[in-house]
Amino acid sequence: MKRVGLLLLLLFVATAHPGDTGQASQTTAGSGTQLVQTCRLYFEYLGRTGAGREETFARNPFGMGYCAGLVHGVVDMAQALMPDRVCLPPRATIAQAVWVVVQYLEKNPIALPDEDSELVLRALENTYRCP
Repeated sequence: MKRVGLLLLLLFVATAHPGDTGQASQTTAGSGTQLVQTCRLYFEYLGRTGAGREETFARNPFGMGYCAGLVHGVVDMAQALMPDRVCLPPRATIAQAVWVVVQYLEKNPIALPDEDSELVLRALENTYRCP
């Protein structure tokens, strides 16, 4: 059952992009450029309380969910299918993994045009190398 859920999540991630509005867009949908923006917003949301939190959420709820969901899906996929390539600490959270992705993207701006799921995997592999 867990594998079916993982497969469905990967299928969703592969077909949905934060820029999906029903119109074709070649510039940032599914790229690191869009991902770093939505993941930064996700952290802004996590850091706020009260009305500020609602205001942040209202700006791009789908994008923040896409960021967290994409990272969560890649983490699950990597742990299930590539256990020798990505070794997260036992108590690592998805929020910490998202932060790793943001840091990687900010340090590697030349990679921003690349596909977002590839960039997430690269960031995780770079930070959470297996011994």
